[in-house]
Amino acid sequence: MIKLKYCYHTHTFRCGHASGLDEDYVINALKIGIKRLGFSDHVMLPGINQSGVRGHFSMKEDYLSSIRKLQEKYKDQIDIKVGFEAEYAERFTDYYRDLLSSGKTDYLILGQHFDFDRSDNPHYIKQYADNIPELYAYADQVINGMRSGLFKHVAHPDLFVTMFKKWNQDCEKVTRMIVKEAVALDIPLEINMHARRFWRNKAGNLIYPYEKFWAIAGQYPVKVVVGYDAHHPSEFDNELHFVNKLIAKYKLNFLEDYAI
Repeated sequence: MIKLKYCYHTHTFRCGHASGLDEDYVINALKIGIKRLGFSDHVMLPGINQSGVRGHFSMKEDYLSSIRKLQEKYKDQIDIKVGFEAEYAERFTDYYRDLLSSGKTDYLILGQHFDFDRSDNPHYIKQYADNIPELYAYADQVINGMRSGLFKHVAHPDLFVTMFKKWNQDCEKVTRMIVKEAVALDIPLEINMHARRFWRNKAGNLIYPYEKFWAIAGQYPVKVVVGYDAHHPSEFDNELHFVNKLIAKYKLNFLEDYAI
């Protein structure tokens, strides 16, 4: 049975679909024995407004400042980092590099929820029901994101299953594409705990973490991390049964400790 010592996938109220005080996330993480805590709210993008999905660009400095203050306040109890969960798109790469080089941002994780058209209109991956070309477009975006060198790990790499009601041979092919690239680049993949626990899946689409994805991942020496993807402080708990099952059943190369 694993007991997580880290979590680098944590949101704040600023994204519009999470709630709770920043400090309460830290307090609850401490209660369950987390030693390394990373905040990774959805990245604020200049010129792109997605109310209820990511914070307005004007919130960025407040977010960074708030987490830095907590980092200092709790430095003797827990190692706190501040970063962002971000989609890969080539036109964002200079902005991401500036975030990392500024010294204000410790890390980025790759969470490919959206693609963006030429007018920067966002399109949520799961809206592309049974769309095989978009499935491969997702795979390309994730692979290019890994190759960019900007991201520490891939959040919920199996998010693409939300496009489908049934697993298919293209899902298997895309899984192998992503896993093989992660092995080649030595980038961990994340078992994400949030969706299966807290989503209300009325449409009947598949939901992650999806077992068939991780069964395939277990065939490769890919590194695996776990993320609470917490959207409220109460989500830090020890309800790790499904994660434990995946790791044990498929002999996943789980990183017991993971420092960014």
